[in-house]
Amino acid sequence: MGAGYDGINFTPHDLEDVSSYPRLFAELLGDGWTVDELEKLAGRNLLRVFEEVEKVRENQRLSGVRPYEEIPPVVRPDEHANCSTNS
Repeated sequence: MGAGYDGINFTPHDLEDVSSYPRLFAELLGDGWTVDELEKLAGRNLLRVFEEVEKVRENQRLSGVRPYEEIPPVVRPDEHANCSTNS
């Protein structure tokens, strides 16, 4: 659930900012949403994915796999390091 209140011309009545989310959730609960559904809406799925990402990171670290951003690019002698100067 996003909280991007920037760039909009008006907000829904009684949802002026994220501090009103508890009221929104109470309304949804009263409208038939389950607590499990509301937890997912509030970010549980995102947390679950992040936990899995952290497991992969830890497994790779223990296996000696370096993060991609730490591996320097390989430039062969016959290639130009700067693509804009292909002359």
